[in-house]
Amino acid sequence: MPWKRIELPSRIESGERTSIVVGDREILICRIGDDFHAVSNRCTHSAWPLTREPIEGFEIVCTLHGARFDLRDGCPTSGPASRPLDIYPIEHREDGLYLRI
Repeated sequence: MPWKRIELPSRIESGERTSIVVGDREILICRIGDDFHAVSNRCTHSAWPLTREPIEGFEIVCTLHGARFDLRDGCPTSGPASRPLDIYPIEHREDGLYLRI
């Protein structure tokens, strides 16, 4: 699959996130330190949007029912979710962010 350069609505600082739509996928882009992570933007337990949910370390917390997901691999670290979030390879290059779907 080819890499696609993506445009973000604004600059993301460490600990922040934003969501974008690529094709039919809603993707959450998070920055932790200098690293970017891209995962599906809906909790796998309840389809709750994760855009405004808190990030603690490398985890995003779905406040609807308390599920937690590791942003590095999408895996749930706490229930009630049992399925991982989809993850998307993302690279920060000299000329911007690139995502592979």
